[in-house]
Amino acid sequence: MTVTSPTAHDLAVESWTFYSIGVVLIFLRMLSRRLVVGSFRNYQLEDYVMLVDLVMYTLLMVGLNISGRTATNLMGPGVLETLTPEDIKQRIYGSKIVILVEQSMLTCVWLTKACMLMVYNRLSQRLPHQRAIKFIAVYTALGFVACELTWFLNCRPLSGYWALPVPDPQCATYTHYVIVQGVFNLSSDIMMLSVGIPLILKANVGLKKKLMLVAIFGLGFFVILAAVLSKYYNFSYYWTTIYMVWYIREASTAIYVANIPLLWPLFARIFKAGSFAGSSMGKDGSAATHELTAGSQFSRSRIGNKIRHLTDTQIIATEMDNSSQERINKCQVEVETRVSLTVEQCSGSSSSATKYDVENYGASAYSASISGGPCPGKH
Repeated sequence: MTVTSPTAHDLAVESWTFYSIGVVLIFLRMLSRRLVVGSFRNYQLEDYVMLVDLVMYTLLMVGLNISGRTATNLMGPGVLETLTPEDIKQRIYGSKIVILVEQSMLTCVWLTKACMLMVYNRLSQRLPHQRAIKFIAVYTALGFVACELTWFLNCRPLSGYWALPVPDPQCATYTHYVIVQGVFNLSSDIMMLSVGIPLILKANVGLKKKLMLVAIFGLGFFVILAAVLSKYYNFSYYWTTIYMVWYIREASTAIYVANIPLLWPLFARIFKAGSFAGSSMGKDGSAATHELTAGSQFSRSRIGNKIRHLTDTQIIATEMDNSSQERINKCQVEVETRVSLTVEQCSGSSSSATKYDVENYGASAYSASISGGPCPGKH
């Protein structure tokens, strides 16, 4: 089978098509997160990490398109002697672009992993999965350090990466670096899938929505396939640039997987689809609702002694982001609120005001302002 390098036009079409979809998804994710957290200033750490990831993703696509039409210091025997000074200058430039491509690819992929792990960490709070996720996070961070150390130590002196002739074949082929990067990249992806998909399967959502989530995160298998093929072409056809196509597909699909699950609040607002999880029933048969909508009415409540009929109560709630705010266990999704109310407690000829606070652990704040009339017969 003959394998040839993609043309500059083919590389441009594929890269900018994938890139455009990725940028749109990141933009929609930021809008969706804005609906959840209430303000751009309230973005969480993974949101800012994704913005940095976008910068690296952009650098990767720009670098790939330049590298795809520029020769480097990787050449066959006898080629160097035929080069003109202008050719050598162009190859030095192309070799420096390869450094940009490799560093932006490494950083883009690892920042995407970091975003996913932060989401997993919140989903797994108070679950046994959290220990495994923390282990994967540490392993992934150490993997990034190992890749960078390999790159910096792989070619000495460092200027050998763009030298002609190269002081060491590793300065042109990147073989040792590719092996280390491939091992840590693939192993960390497999670990994340082995924890992430079971975590989703235990989520308290309907079957169709659960299958939707599994399908989205299942794209991670394609990310792994793309990573394997990019390394395969790097080793088997290192005179070609076919590996660049798989760099594009790997980085882009990882971006998609990291952003699509966080778009539900935006789609729910546009299509009035409501909460992703809807509601679940507690053991006592009462509904544990995933979200409360502004303008809900508190009509009646009884806490211990007789409480007067309370009306005209508005509860202002922020829609919870399914991927980052809800707590998941095997049986139910616990929705936790904070409610303060004052009631009249009647005893004989006296009346006293009692303030009841119900406060649960949770990232979304629910507040209610409730007032009641005097006790019966007390004017």
